[in-house]
Amino acid sequence: STRSSRAAALQQQLPAAPPLPEEGHEIEVRCERVAYGGLGIARTDAGATVMLSDHTVPGELVRALVTRRRRRHVEARTTAVLEPGPASVAPPWSELFASCGGCQLQRMAYAEQLATKRR
Repeated sequence: STRSSRAAALQQQLPAAPPLPEEGHEIEVRCERVAYGGLGIARTDAGATVMLSDHTVPGELVRALVTRRRRRHVEARTTAVLEPGPASVAPPWSELFASCGGCQLQRMAYAEQLATKRR
C-alpha cells in the first residue's frame, strides 16, 4: 500500500542509530537527571544512546559498567564518580550506602532530593 511504502521511504532516510555499548564495557557519561526509582539518566554517543545507572546525581561525570543491554537503552552500575555534580554530597551512612535499599538519593543534597521526588 501507499502508506507502507511511505513508511519504508522515511525509514531509509533516517540515519542508523549507533550500536549500543556491549555488556561489560565501561563508559564515561554525565548524568542529566534522575528517573523514578533513583536511576540516573545519561546519554552516550553524542546523545544517541540512553543509559540508566544507579547512584548518580545530576551533573556528575561517572564511569559506569554496562550490565544489561535493552532494545533502546543500556543499564549500568556506577563504578566511579569522576566529577561531582552541583548537588552531590557524601552519603550520611557511608558503610550502609551500597547495601541499603532506600538510599538511592542519599548522595544528593536534601533540597534536590525533594525537587526530584516532586517531578
